[in-house]
Amino acid sequence: MRTPLLLSALIALAGCAPGSEDPAPVPAQDDTGPAAQALNAMPESFRGHWDLSEEGCADENSEMRLLIAANTATFYESRAEITGVEAQGAQAVIADHRFTGEGETWDERLAYELSENGQRLTVETVDGSLSIRMRCP
Repeated sequence: MRTPLLLSALIALAGCAPGSEDPAPVPAQDDTGPAAQALNAMPESFRGHWDLSEEGCADENSEMRLLIAANTATFYESRAEITGVEAQGAQAVIADHRFTGEGETWDERLAYELSENGQRLTVETVDGSLSIRMRCP
């Protein structure tokens, strides 16, 4: 009876023995997603006439009108020279703009994302404001 008791005590003590308390190393994860790729212009798939609705597409004075060209973006009351573009995958870019409008000039970074079918464009400002537009015919 002493042997099983002694064996149990040794096993219990072995669990308390000093050893490596460091957990196994965890491989580092790359949370940055796909690497941004610098572009010379807005990709062709983002270019064109965008607006909130079909009615807006037909109205040249629509406040949601957005015309995107290779190096410019024209909004309702402002126009921007696109000074830099970074691809964030096949359907998204981040673009730096130099805006002029209503007597002012300012710089702004906007994120653009296309829907899977390329018919909807989401534009996000640095403060998180979103606008979603449809591709006009």
